[in-house]
Amino acid sequence: MGVLRLNEPLSPSLEDYLETILQLCEEHGTTKISAIAKKLNIAKPSVTQAVASLCREGLVNHTRYGPISLTDKGRAKAREVWHRHQTISRFLYEILKVSPAVAEKDACMIEHVISPETIGQMAGWLGEKNQSNSETAAHLSLDALLPGEKARIVKIEGKSSPIKRRMLEMGLVPGVAVEMERIAPLNDPIELRIGDYHLSLRREEAALLLVERLED
Repeated sequence: MGVLRLNEPLSPSLEDYLETILQLCEEHGTTKISAIAKKLNIAKPSVTQAVASLCREGLVNHTRYGPISLTDKGRAKAREVWHRHQTISRFLYEILKVSPAVAEKDACMIEHVISPETIGQMAGWLGEKNQSNSETAAHLSLDALLPGEKARIVKIEGKSSPIKRRMLEMGLVPGVAVEMERIAPLNDPIELRIGDYHLSLRREEAALLLVERLED
């Protein structure tokens, strides 16, 4: 098997594995065959075979019975897959008003076949929705972050509402730094950390928070 370049496609199943490994590694540093199998509800031998394929492509590090981690190339590829998935899911949910469960299910299928042009147009629509003239393309909604990523709140979108007031009361105000801790199945709810406090938000709430990523 030849070595995969970053911009070359993986099979849909290997993309799913890589995306899952990224989420688990962001939460725990490394992961294991058993953790991947449990998250994907797949038999361990199938996971072992997939991880071996990812190792051959230089995307993950793994020794027999040892932990699994992403290489730099693997992390970049996994983030590409993750953000493609999140863009589709957010577009379906925020722009087309599809229910969260259906948006997540459809994104899992569409992400493997969508063209770069279409995903770019979707990202553009989301950017247009989230940005004013003074804001930059570096801003995104909180629900687009990966577990382990940190960001600073830029603004809360929308007019005054009970949801907006609730978030302000929780300390989710412009300038505050937050860290994405974990995302539940179907992307709802989302768990955050602000300093020593842990918060849980519904996806519709997180979508109202415009943030900018912070480097470690």
